[in-house]
Amino acid sequence: MASVLREAREAGLVVAGQYDPGNTEGPVARQLLESLLLETGRPTLVVPCTGTFPTLGTRVIVAWNGSREAARALHDAVPLMAGAQARILCAQTAAKEARADATPVGHAARVLERHGVAVEIEHGPGGVDLTIGELILSRAADFNADLIVMGAYGHGRMRELVLGGVTHTLLDSMTAPVLFSR
Repeated sequence: MASVLREAREAGLVVAGQYDPGNTEGPVARQLLESLLLETGRPTLVVPCTGTFPTLGTRVIVAWNGSREAARALHDAVPLMAGAQARILCAQTAAKEARADATPVGHAARVLERHGVAVEIEHGPGGVDLTIGELILSRAADFNADLIVMGAYGHGRMRELVLGGVTHTLLDSMTAPVLFSR
């Protein structure tokens, strides 16, 4: 695995497949995917293990909570989104709603508009991580999104391993390609 991580750190974009929990190598694949997200410092495009995806980046859901990870994902995704329609989904967990250092959603909208992306903003309800992950997936389906953009592991890996989180929800249940950044 060390050689894979070394090579991935030189990439402009890492493309990986979602692990298939039905596969006997599922735990190994999951560990590799999580290592790619956490240890390479590179944006990682994860493609679902089922389905076909003839387009990428024409209808995009951007999950926004104002965090460093969300901002990084947004900027990493810009080259994939030229001329796209994007819906920025603002939904935060109760613990994050009070963050003093959160970047306003207007920043995300301005970045995308400067790159020719048609933007709309949706403020979703706050909630727990699992609910927010499900909300992202639901809105992606409603919007017919061909790409989801979000920061990965904003809580820290140990908390997400024990309690779950938005990243785990998306990795387990994605229905469209997801660009993760950390």
